[in-house]
Amino acid sequence: MNLFKNFLSISVFCFIAFSVFAQDNSEYINPFLGVDSKGNTFPGAALPFSMVKLGPDVWMPARWSNSNSGYASGRPVYGFSHTHVSGTGGGAKYGHFQVMPTTGDINVRDISAHATDETARPGYYAATLDNGVRCELTLTPSVGFHRYTATGQADSLRLLFDVSSLLDKGSTPQHLLASGVEIISDNELVGYCCSEGGWNVGAPFTVYFYAKLDRPAAAFGTFRQGRLSPSNRMEESINSNDHTAKAAYLCFPVGQEKQVELKCAISYISVEKAKENFQNEAANITFDEAAEQAASIWAEYAGRLRVKCDDPEILEMIYSGLYRSLLMPARRTGEMPGWESDETYYDDYYAIWDTYRTCTPLVTLIAPDKVIEQVNALINIGLHEGYMPDARSGNSSGLTQGGSNCDVMIADAFVKGLEGIDYRKALDLMRRNAEVEPDRPRFYGRGGTEQYDTLGYVSASFERSGSRQMEYAYCDYAIYEVAKGLGEPEIAERYRARSGYWRNLWNGEAESCGVRGFIWPRDEKGGWVDDYDPLETGIWTKAFYEGSSWQYSFFVPHDVAGLIECCGGREAFIDRLDTFFDKGIDGKISGFYNVGNEPSFLIPCLYIWAGRYDLTARRVRQIIDTYFGAGRDGLPGNDDSGAMGSWCTFHLLGLYPNAGQDYYLLTSPAVDEAEFRFPDGKSFRIVVRNQAPDHIYIQTARLNGKRIDRAWIKHDEIISGGTLELTMGSEPSSFGRRHLPPSLSIGE
Repeated sequence: MNLFKNFLSISVFCFIAFSVFAQDNSEYINPFLGVDSKGNTFPGAALPFSMVKLGPDVWMPARWSNSNSGYASGRPVYGFSHTHVSGTGGGAKYGHFQVMPTTGDINVRDISAHATDETARPGYYAATLDNGVRCELTLTPSVGFHRYTATGQADSLRLLFDVSSLLDKGSTPQHLLASGVEIISDNELVGYCCSEGGWNVGAPFTVYFYAKLDRPAAAFGTFRQGRLSPSNRMEESINSNDHTAKAAYLCFPVGQEKQVELKCAISYISVEKAKENFQNEAANITFDEAAEQAASIWAEYAGRLRVKCDDPEILEMIYSGLYRSLLMPARRTGEMPGWESDETYYDDYYAIWDTYRTCTPLVTLIAPDKVIEQVNALINIGLHEGYMPDARSGNSSGLTQGGSNCDVMIADAFVKGLEGIDYRKALDLMRRNAEVEPDRPRFYGRGGTEQYDTLGYVSASFERSGSRQMEYAYCDYAIYEVAKGLGEPEIAERYRARSGYWRNLWNGEAESCGVRGFIWPRDEKGGWVDDYDPLETGIWTKAFYEGSSWQYSFFVPHDVAGLIECCGGREAFIDRLDTFFDKGIDGKISGFYNVGNEPSFLIPCLYIWAGRYDLTARRVRQIIDTYFGAGRDGLPGNDDSGAMGSWCTFHLLGLYPNAGQDYYLLTSPAVDEAEFRFPDGKSFRIVVRNQAPDHIYIQTARLNGKRIDRAWIKHDEIISGGTLELTMGSEPSSFGRRHLPPSLSIGE
């Protein structure tokens, strides 16, 4: 009996082809940028927000040294799997259905091989293995295309199809629960893999596949736990304790035909749904056609941002950052078990705590329709499950790292005028985040929110009390913005007041390194925690998540003017920032500036609120010159689903978003010209006059011919179309000293 006959299927993942602009800027995209030096980026074949991300998985000597993308340079490859994330840290996720080609007999003890001649471009990856096989990969949104060519004098080409494969890394490993494979004809396979765990300690979920080859196998069999079974057609888990590795293998003689092609469709619903995906996306196109189609899609997306620059490395950094911002989350409408609907669904928000700051604002300018879909998916998840996620993968929400940062993502869409979102439903769910104590606070909602509401702060009896306080305050500001815009004054005023609760943990007497005033843990009775070190950094159980009090004491994005007042005025604030960067960049002292982590992302721009745009320009250039570059080691830390790369992309263009609000700060452009092209046909140009490597300071700015003396620009001024002309110089000017960016305490 076919063990898959009872699986259900529902609607397909729609595949959309786009027109191509005349100029192809996608040539500057380097999928290898950031694969090494902690970047953890994914170098394989992917499409914008595609469900399949097909690429190489390598062997590392220690589990903690593995990359969540499955890849690191120079390591032996042991297969090409269909599901990956990009740039993420923590425990691993995915790595389903590895295919490994080889020539000659299958070595059941070690199938790995070293890769040479690696090439990658958007939607395509290729390498030559030292076992005598040239490997090429491409895809459609839910189908991986493989092409394997035997080289040299090999007399046979064999494929091992591992249905139990999972990536392994970190303290939250994935666990195989069950798997199965069936060879249903001499060129077709079906199967599944059920697993749990991984980065977000997720609940069990199952991925299914349907695979078809372009030629019949001369021989086949199965593999279980080191044993080959020739001519056997099926291997499956026989009980809940059967976690053994299982695979199928197929053999192809090498004569005049040295090549075999494989198409593998996946689904999170059923084998039948995987077959539907295959029929809709892959049944009638060849490998080359799929690769060409993928290239066209990426060329169209890259064509929405036109950049002129004489430095090819800067172009590579800009376009590769844009590219990685479009990899996650994964569009999986029709692929959520149990929903039984065509409601918009995305998975792999990994995590909004990272991506809301720079990645989503960049996508808002490049592909606003995708942000609309992603926000709608958050709302739909909240309606189905009670809470919108801060992070999610494998059908499960968690881990919540800060606040309910989906609130900021929704507010960002709202203030930037994205239509097609039910903001009233969103507001209800945002308020649920803020007011209903979750039973699993690491997985959804805001832990300690009842105490935050009654005491005005999260006490040290809760983990991450300091970082939660700061992030909850900004999430409350996001609710205030949406409520005010929807004409709900009472709700707006309540959350406006709560957005100032960050002051309730401000200890004005605390000192560190000659600086006075810090966010400081308090006990439930209101007392300050004794002997706390504001340079202490931690993760889950400390007062500040992935940061220190030094870093989080700068995190008041909605009221920097109020923060400056608490710090003793502009000059004291500038001195504080200088100490922070001098010790963090030059001295690299832990707890000060950390280029590789999101709590430090906005801080270089804070000088602008103190009237010193020039110091922001200097710091931004210093950071990029010190830590960023092109090539495999071009990122200073986890790319975090595109967050790190989009930070760099924005600054190289001379803009930086204050996410959740409707303006961008002007920094220090490193290009001659940039142009955003919008769906309505309008465009916005940034023209940089007097550009030179040492001309890092804006001298004058003109918007549509009219001089402006502010180091920030509104979102409406960008999407309405026009030209921003920036004249640069090698010395600081008075630009940006008078008209400061908005702050809540001094009026918006």
